[in-house]
Amino acid sequence: MRRLVSNGCNLIFTTGGLGPTHDDKTLLGVANAFDLPMGVNNQALEIVTRQYTDLHQRGVIEHARMTAPRRKMAILPKGASPLDNRVGGAPGVILDIEGAQIICLPGVPGELMWIFDNQVLQLLKSKVEGAFAEDIIYLPLRDESTLAPIIDDVMKDIPGVYIKSMVKPYGESGIRLWISAGGQCPRRRWRRR
Repeated sequence: MRRLVSNGCNLIFTTGGLGPTHDDKTLLGVANAFDLPMGVNNQALEIVTRQYTDLHQRGVIEHARMTAPRRKMAILPKGASPLDNRVGGAPGVILDIEGAQIICLPGVPGELMWIFDNQVLQLLKSKVEGAFAEDIIYLPLRDESTLAPIIDDVMKDIPGVYIKSMVKPYGESGIRLWISAGGQCPRRRWRRR
C-alpha cells in the first residue's frame, strides 16, 4: 500500500477484513504500512454500539453488550474516520494520508454496497471530472477474431473508449461486447446508434 501511494496512486480501496475475528486485519495492515498507531475511535464505537443495539432489538442477535470482538471493529489507525454502516456491525474507514485517500469497506456485499452508495459514491463524484458510461451489446456472431481488428481500430481512433469482447464456447452463437467510455462532458448522454 505504501508503494502505491509513493507511486502516485491517490485513491485506494480495500474490501473485507474489518470484522470482529482474529483474521480481520485490514486496518492493522494499513496502520503498519504508514507507521500509524491504532486506537479506539469514539465515532466508530458509537456506530458499532448503535448497530448491535439495533440488531438485538430486531431479534437478530442474542445480546447487545460491547464485547472485545465488537470493540475491535472500532479500533482504527490514528487519523482515520469511520464510514457509517446501517446494515451490519463494522464501519467502513477512510484515511487521508500522504496525498492519498484509502477507503476500507466491509467484505459483506450488502454492507459494502450500502456504505458505497450512501457515502463513498458522492465522494468519488466530487473527485472525478467528466462522465463515464458503459453498455453491453449482443452480436449474433460466432468468430471473435473477425471483431478484433474493428475493436482495435475503434479504441485507437477514439480516446477514452474501451471495448472488451466476451465469447461463448465455439459452436454457440453470440458475442457480447462490453463498451465503456469516459469524457469531459457530463451532460452528454451515451446513446446506442
